[in-house]
Amino acid sequence: MRTYPLDEARAEFSKIVERALAGEPQRVMRRGKEAVIIVSETDWSSGRQRAATLGDLLADFAERPGTDEVFFERSTFPRIRALGSDFHDA
Repeated sequence: MRTYPLDEARAEFSKIVERALAGEPQRVMRRGKEAVIIVSETDWSSGRQRAATLGDLLADFAERPGTDEVFFERSTFPRIRALGSDFHDA
């Protein structure tokens, strides 16, 4: 992957686009830091991955076999006591 400072990328934009269309991503730097990468539409579409949402992660977790048994068998909650039982005289 070739890297260009922003001013050079502006001057050679057509060449950068041609290289990206040929399958070689092109990086553009701004103020000495990585700013953007130029890729072809085909490469972008085929390589894009959708980030999982919380709903996707929970659904995936719920579909795992044996998950519910593990959590319900070893409860981290204390035993249930009657309301106010901590304040009764012993």
